[in-house]
Amino acid sequence: MGYVILAMLALGIGVSGYLIGSVSWAVIISAMVYHIDIYKVGSGNAGGTNVGRAVGKKGAILVIALDSLKCLLPLWIWFFICSLTSFKDYIGTISPDFPLALFYYAAGFGAGMGHVFPLYYHFKGGKAVSCFAGFIMGTNWLLMVIGCFIFFSSFFWKKRVSFSSIVGTVITCLCALVIGIIDVFYPDFFAFAFWFFPGPKFDGGWVYALYVSFFALMVLILHRANMIRLAKKTEPETHFLHKGEKPVDNYDQNQKKA
Repeated sequence: MGYVILAMLALGIGVSGYLIGSVSWAVIISAMVYHIDIYKVGSGNAGGTNVGRAVGKKGAILVIALDSLKCLLPLWIWFFICSLTSFKDYIGTISPDFPLALFYYAAGFGAGMGHVFPLYYHFKGGKAVSCFAGFIMGTNWLLMVIGCFIFFSSFFWKKRVSFSSIVGTVITCLCALVIGIIDVFYPDFFAFAFWFFPGPKFDGGWVYALYVSFFALMVLILHRANMIRLAKKTEPETHFLHKGEKPVDNYDQNQKKA
């Protein structure tokens, strides 16, 4: 019975993150600030890259920042609840060795699922790159630095957000797996890289590696069409709208970029 309660709690926390993640800032900012329907311009994708394609860099940066925060905030909220309140004592009475990280990471992953399948927008969302970035930024500053370096350097090289997102996600995930493996043999070896160390810190073991891997897998699956076009060298460069230009609508299916 105890494990049923723990599973229901984890599911409930994941759902709370999902409801927050279902708030589509691409849809909201595009409609309220720029008076356009993001589903009808560019690639039709409700993500930061398509907002940039439709309205320019400023709109893209705003949406990307808000999408990252909507993953980071529920993650941090549940991290502090699990670390600093009597919630952890209650879990201890059910299962003393149960990893609390399963709870607070579920909130962040749930937010990512909400971004991809938003409840409030007919389950038509983005590709979770910004949310993956928010998950990493909210947990490990070292992976954040590595991920940002890989993303921006690869973007300056190939000029394609899809390529940068794929490469950055893969390398960040591999680094998280290395941290998880090392943690098995040398616990807390990378503890310094997690936020709030030496106080209550995020778990950097197998639970973290597992969630990052699932998150990365989701991002890669959502970019499978981009990967095919990249392999065929038919993926166009990412172009953000400049002042005086009109957003492209009715994109040909083969020209969708992100």
